[in-house]
Parts: sequence; structure tokens; C-alpha cells
Amino acid sequence: MNANILGAVTFAALSSLALPANAAIVITEEAGNLASLSYNVNVGTKTIDIYETWDAGTSQNVLLKIEGWPYGLLSWTINKYVTNETGATWADFSHELLQSDEALSPDNDGISFAQLGVPQRPRASDKYASVYADELATRDFLRFFDGTVANGDTVFFTFGLTNRRDNGDTNPFFLRQAQPGVPEPATWAMLISGFGLVGFAMRRRRGVASVAAQPIG
Repeated sequence: MNANILGAVTFAALSSLALPANAAIVITEEAGNLASLSYNVNVGTKTIDIYETWDAGTSQNVLLKIEGWPYGLLSWTINKYVTNETGATWADFSHELLQSDEALSPDNDGISFAQLGVPQRPRASDKYASVYADELATRDFLRFFDGTVANGDTVFFTFGLTNRRDNGDTNPFFLRQAQPGVPEPATWAMLISGFGLVGFAMRRRRGVASVAAQPIG
């Protein structure tokens, strides 16, 4: 059989197995105080369009909860339209998957930015020329950069999303978004370590000073 025909047949088979007709994906804001949030789910094209407005009252981190995902190998396309009304210019914008509202997404939990899904989906933006993907054993993270989003502009993002395992651990799962000024998790870890070292050094210095001040004899 021709390889293209075989691929089409395989993809069609996966589609029918992975996408129940009664799939009902629900997206809600868990935290962040968005000015507005709406979305459209197109089951036929396996596409979700998300529309957000961030204003001066929106926090630098916004957490979306995603429920009712149709589990399987099939990846979906996420198209996001984010309007910047914060009064600031964004130099980058990040997305990260979370297994829960506090736990990062490890490789074995089944959720990913479609690197394990069928088919692979593009990762792109109309305002940012570059994207950095950090898909380590403990996290799934996308950072869009190399561009700017001015106040009043709307930025477009597109990427894939897959939830392969129906084990209950990732229903719901979460998408965390961050505008510039929020340190990445690895940066936070280094900062915390740095604070600890500084505190230790200061305590030791005070201890040495106390010893030196003791009278002799």
C-alpha cells in the first residue's frame, strides 16, 4: 500500500478511536483575573480557539483549567488570541502545562504540547519570531520571544496539545500563561538557592564576628 494512503488510513483510524462524539471540553479561568475569556471548540477539525484580554488588573500569571479532554494519541490545535491592555509592552510570553494547579507536568502523565501526539502541530506566533520548548522529564514549557506586543495589540499563538492517558490524573489539567516579568521555574529555584546561600553566609559572618569580639584570657 502507498505510504501516503497508509498514513491517511492510520490517521483516520486514530481519529475515530480517540475522539468520542460526545466530547465536551470545558475551559475555565482558575486564577489570574482576566478581563475577558471565551473559546470555541471545533470537534471536526480538532481545533480550539481561545480569546483572552489581559488588562491592568490581570496578574502576571494566568491559570486555565481544562476539563473533559478526549483522551488518545490524537493531538489538537490550540489557537490563542491574547489582547494586551495592560499598559505595558510584552517582550515574551510563556505557556506551561500543569498536572494539577500546583504540580508540573512530567513526561509520563500523558499531557504534552503534542510532541507525543499524532500529527505534530506547528508552534508559532505572529508577533514573536522564536519559540523555546523545554520538554524535560519534569515539565512541558513553551516560551515565545524575539518580538514585542504593544499595549492595545493582539498576539496570536498556535501550538498542539495532547492528553494521551485516561487515568484520571489529568482530568482536569491546567495551562499556565505568563507575561514578561515572571521568572521561570528553574529561575525561581536558582533564586531560592541564592537567597539561602546569602543567608547562610550572613549568619556565618555574624558568628565569626561574635567569636572575634570575645575577650582573651
